[in-house]
Amino acid sequence: MSYYEFRNDTYRSLHVASVAGTARFEDGVFSTEDKALGEALAALPDWYGVQLVSAPDEPAEDPDEGPEDPPGDGEGDGSGPDDVQRPARSASKADWLAYARAVDPDATLDDLTKEQLVETYGGEG
Repeated sequence: MSYYEFRNDTYRSLHVASVAGTARFEDGVFSTEDKALGEALAALPDWYGVQLVSAPDEPAEDPDEGPEDPPGDGEGDGSGPDDVQRPARSASKADWLAYARAVDPDATLDDLTKEQLVETYGGEG
């Protein structure tokens, strides 16, 4: 089983209720198998003190399905950021990686966290 694991050094016994579910941090730690709850917690504002420690790996793509369409709204010519739609802050790290690669194909991105990708590529263009 894959788990989302979180740490909170600010509020060690935090209780978070959301439409995705409820998280109760005990001694600053919480884990869940629920993808919606995991993504909701990962998207919380920094002042909650919630830090994503680990998340399940994205499933491998089926090589028989062909290449994934690049991010974008299809309205541009595909030559730059104007053709690429920025994901929501709560989108997965994979979505942010795809967006960053489309915007900056020469960048080294694999070692960046989702938060670093959002900070670097999430500004209003």
